[in-house]
Amino acid sequence: MMINTNREPSALLNRIIFRSVQPTDIPRCHQIESASYPEDEAASKSMLQYRQHHGALFFRCAFLVGDIGSPGTGSPGGTTSTSSSISYQGRSVNLGATLRGTIIGFICSTRCKSLTAEAMKVHDASGKILAIHSVVVQEQYRNCGVAGAMLQDYVSAMERLNNKGSLKVKMGKIALMAKKNLLAFYVKNGFMAMGVSPVVHGKEQWFELERKFASSEGSDAKTLECYIVDSFADVEKQGSGNPAAVVLLNGPPGAEQSNNEPMSKSNDSDTDNSLDGMDEDKIDKVQDRGVEWMATVAKEFNQSETAFVWPLPHKKTLDNGCLCPHENNAPSPAYAIRYYTRTGVEVDLCGHATLAAASVLFHPKKIEDPKQNHKIAFFAKNDDLQMELLVPPANSQPTTPISTSNKASRIAMKFPWKNVTPLSPEEDSREEVLNMMSRAFSGTATSGQASRFRQSPSSFTQHVLHIGTTDGKEDLLIELTEEGFDLLRGVKVDYGALSAWQGYSRGVIVCCCASTPKAESTQPPTPSIDFQSRFFGPKVGIDEDPVTGSAHCSLGPYFGDKLGKTVVVGRQESDRGGLVECILKPDEGRVCIVGTAVMTVSGQLSISI
Repeated sequence: MMINTNREPSALLNRIIFRSVQPTDIPRCHQIESASYPEDEAASKSMLQYRQHHGALFFRCAFLVGDIGSPGTGSPGGTTSTSSSISYQGRSVNLGATLRGTIIGFICSTRCKSLTAEAMKVHDASGKILAIHSVVVQEQYRNCGVAGAMLQDYVSAMERLNNKGSLKVKMGKIALMAKKNLLAFYVKNGFMAMGVSPVVHGKEQWFELERKFASSEGSDAKTLECYIVDSFADVEKQGSGNPAAVVLLNGPPGAEQSNNEPMSKSNDSDTDNSLDGMDEDKIDKVQDRGVEWMATVAKEFNQSETAFVWPLPHKKTLDNGCLCPHENNAPSPAYAIRYYTRTGVEVDLCGHATLAAASVLFHPKKIEDPKQNHKIAFFAKNDDLQMELLVPPANSQPTTPISTSNKASRIAMKFPWKNVTPLSPEEDSREEVLNMMSRAFSGTATSGQASRFRQSPSSFTQHVLHIGTTDGKEDLLIELTEEGFDLLRGVKVDYGALSAWQGYSRGVIVCCCASTPKAESTQPPTPSIDFQSRFFGPKVGIDEDPVTGSAHCSLGPYFGDKLGKTVVVGRQESDRGGLVECILKPDEGRVCIVGTAVMTVSGQLSISI
């Protein structure tokens, strides 16, 4: 008689208890390990003994209660007693008698400080990472929900141990490596896919996944990581740059299974290759309630933009060449990204929020080794964006500054090239724009010179050098003389008036060429500035943006052509101010936008999806 007389998942799971692995269980665990993994991937018996001896708290199994040693099963029996750490149907239990049965699966882990092959060879009790080595189920019990139930029990047991146990050093996260066909299984069980692993183990490619531990016993299991980052900051000036909020998700918000809560135990497939709504065609799509949720969260943060990011583990990324000379050309981890303003309006692209999101994803990585691959790819609604963490070569001085603080990152972003199409002097729309600008800047003047803008459209017109719209008529660009640009500083702006002209959909860019600093200047040295700009976006709920990275998709090419340069640096003038470097790549139709990001806030978001 076979052990599994009823293959109904619920009937099988009702006969399973979960407990710690004992030394006498190692032969049985090794039998399952050897039968489940290729020879070059399976752990040896001595290695399993080492893990149980040094990390017994982190070695648990699924024990099937029932007849043992039945003919034809090939499964040795075993017992479990009150001496074992046991849980049944999610509850800790105290058995009054010894039960007989057999181990049908197990999970073993050790602690380490980094997810590398060398670090995972030994157990380091002070390591903040709990690295899972094996999640394995005997073949005849697969596709019955055993692995999912075992993993849920394991995570719960580790959470209890981390919060209530006697660990001297608390753990920060559970991490593991999995093959491509198992990514959906782990994502559904609360893990976040982090990208391709550099670790070589066997012949196949592996992917890294992780799941954060709750920070305290009473923490909300539905929290999400969130951050505020100052993008395009001048690190010599505190409070500079453009703040953006960043929210990290496990998958598209509003999907059938909420991304910020554990999956149901009703999952009865251990290797679901259909991805159940998480495949490449669906993983970057957001349902209506997800859109509403992102708008709500963006309003709560009340930043100019909030970026929402989730991994795309199956997305293939094409690297058109490094921005910096790195030797590692491994595929870049891919993420979906969406942007919302403080009024809950979605925008297609936002440079400073993209920079902020990249800095959050880059932040945990070690950047001392210049041979590492420091690249990720974002897939926005209409654009594919390549990001790279810049590691300056020895004895070099970057064009834009970077702090040595571990909270600051200098990042290059490949954005789409956007041309500026001029409005001809004969067009009525040009006159409409001039009238709009005169009305918008006819408010209270704080200087005598600035009051000239209040007199007539002609006094404004004399300072206008160029009027044009960017691709898709997204932005209106107006180049002024440097004198005219300086005069605007002293005028109170009527932001509502800037919405009058219907020939653009997003914002108004006012800019000018920057003169060379005088040699006798007593000001501290700053990077050479090629142009200055301001950005107004009342149509998308932003009166004046502190620093607008996406505007430099057109500002960079415009001033690069005007000045005959392939690298230009702009300073966006606002109360906060910031620096943006533009490296022009016309052959690729891309602009590499470089800026410094400084993380200022990190925390947990508790607004349920």
